[in-house]
Amino acid sequence: MNKSFYLDIAPEVGAALKEGRPVVALESTIISHGMPYPQNVETARNVEDIIRSEGAVPATIAIIGGKMKVGLSADEIEYLGKKGMAVTKASRRDLPVLAAKGMDGATTVASTMIIAAMAGIKIFATGGIGGVHRGAETTMDISADLEELGRTDVTVVCAGAKSILDIGLTLEYLETKGVPVLGYGTDELPAFYCRESGFGVDYRVDTPEELAATIKAKHDLGVHGGILVGNPIPKEYEMPKAMADRAIDIAVKKAEENGIKGKQLTPFLLALVKEMTGGMSLDSNIQLVYNNARVAAKTAVALSALEAQDKAAEDEEESLDMLRAEIADDTAESISREIASFRSEMETLISQRMAAAPMPAFMNPYMNPYQQMPYQQQNPYAAQQPASNPYQQNPYQPAPNPYQPPYQPMPEQFQQQPYQPASAQPYVNPYKPVRPAVQPEPEPAPAPAPAYKAVPDDQWVNPFAPKREKAPEPASEPMAVGGDAPASNVIARTSDEVMAMVEETVEKPEEVVEEAVESAPEPAAEPAIEEAAEQASAEPEERPDEYVSPFDDPMGTEDENTLTEYVPPVHEKKERKPDNMVKPEMDTEGMTSYDPEFYRKRAEERKQRIAEAAGEAKHKEEEKAAEPEYIDCKGPLEFTGEHPWAWKCTRCGQIFQKHEIPHKCIKTD
Repeated sequence: MNKSFYLDIAPEVGAALKEGRPVVALESTIISHGMPYPQNVETARNVEDIIRSEGAVPATIAIIGGKMKVGLSADEIEYLGKKGMAVTKASRRDLPVLAAKGMDGATTVASTMIIAAMAGIKIFATGGIGGVHRGAETTMDISADLEELGRTDVTVVCAGAKSILDIGLTLEYLETKGVPVLGYGTDELPAFYCRESGFGVDYRVDTPEELAATIKAKHDLGVHGGILVGNPIPKEYEMPKAMADRAIDIAVKKAEENGIKGKQLTPFLLALVKEMTGGMSLDSNIQLVYNNARVAAKTAVALSALEAQDKAAEDEEESLDMLRAEIADDTAESISREIASFRSEMETLISQRMAAAPMPAFMNPYMNPYQQMPYQQQNPYAAQQPASNPYQQNPYQPAPNPYQPPYQPMPEQFQQQPYQPASAQPYVNPYKPVRPAVQPEPEPAPAPAPAYKAVPDDQWVNPFAPKREKAPEPASEPMAVGGDAPASNVIARTSDEVMAMVEETVEKPEEVVEEAVESAPEPAAEPAIEEAAEQASAEPEERPDEYVSPFDDPMGTEDENTLTEYVPPVHEKKERKPDNMVKPEMDTEGMTSYDPEFYRKRAEERKQRIAEAAGEAKHKEEEKAAEPEYIDCKGPLEFTGEHPWAWKCTRCGQIFQKHEIPHKCIKTD
């Protein structure tokens, strides 16, 4: 944040803050809005003189030309005093606007705390703080001073909350914001003009040193927020409580009648109380400001002394740390020099010993010492040197070591084995558990041969079938109709012969079948067969009531177990015999011919008898008689409008779609 552009600190205040000397902040609203001119200017100068007399530096804070002034000159104080109410009363919300527009402003408690915190001032002296106004439960009129005390790290020394406020609710609000309320030499929070209000404080302090220690501990702990110190007015300048309460009650009623609210309320109430008390409230106001400035200056001096002690202790600790660091550096440097000298001495000693000692022979017992390169091959300049004395030991040739063992070949176990590629066998994990092989299941034993002999299908006899008399065997020769008639006209045959005849008939074309039927001679019917055919072809006569058909009576006289074998007759393709054709009937036991017309007529008769017994015919006639008679209705149509296709007949009143025309209606007489 670029606060220096808007912040203008006076040289005296800046030097005091830099040197760590005590500084006390002062508000400027008391100059422009709290008192009339010239008392306001005189009071401001007297307050600064009191602070200087206690050994602190005053820093009156105001906004002039958009700049946050910390420390005003005499001319600037005169300027604010003469301008008076024309200067904007600046709280927290007004600071950015005044700074942007370059306007003037007199700071309240909230804005003074903000600017003092920007400059690094920790103690602020004022007359009284704002608080919760009377009737705030409906108007929500709460001063911004309480909010600023809960967030800004500045200690405010005042004469308590003004008597025009609700002191009880003000204390509750401060408790909610976590602001400690201290009483300087008192157990009750002062009520501005009076020393007592009836409301206690959180803690009591009796000396500036005790108050300074509390402020320092709060800053050291890093607890954000301000501290409210209630300093009661001197007894000789105290107003009687009854007089102050009476004047304040009247002033509050007048403010309600005139509709005065917001930032104009406090100046209006103070001015009205001053008039009602005959100026006594103004004198009390001036004296309590002087008293608060004096206590704030003493506290600032004590706090500065505590901070100076801490700074001296910190400086001493810092110097000790620097001294320890220097000693550690010197010690490390001396140790490093000693180590370096010791290392060089050891290297020199080792090189001398190595030069004086003969070169040892190679101590590997598995290497042939005779395979070493001779000295002449190792030294290319050996041929140029004069021949050495054969009886004198060559200084460059190591002397044989009598303790060196003779050459021995390397044992086979230490010799390197030739490379052998791995076999192509699959990898077997040695850590994998071996599972037992699965044994194949034994083959089932062959089933034993049956003890009985299988019976052919054509010889098998069902033992549970009902017993009956054996049917007579058919004649060896086929029975012909009409004596010498050909075998093709035989009616009853075996099943194989019948199927063969059907296949022959189906395979023939339709024309051939018709020609064969036309050319075939009529068989001469026997008398019994002819009579049976006439009876079958004739219409059934009416039977008496006592007659019961075996088909209607399930409990007939016939045996239930008697089986009737049905052999379908031979029907030619698309050929129907006339109704008067004789239908011969076989006299073979258990064999009958099938006549569909006969069974159809008999089923109709049965249905008719059942309907007559139930009276269905009578009901049908009654229903038919009851049904109305419908005729075509040709009445004109009318569109109803209820549906796009809803049309109504004006004659019969029916509603239908237009595509249902023509329609029918009930016939009326």
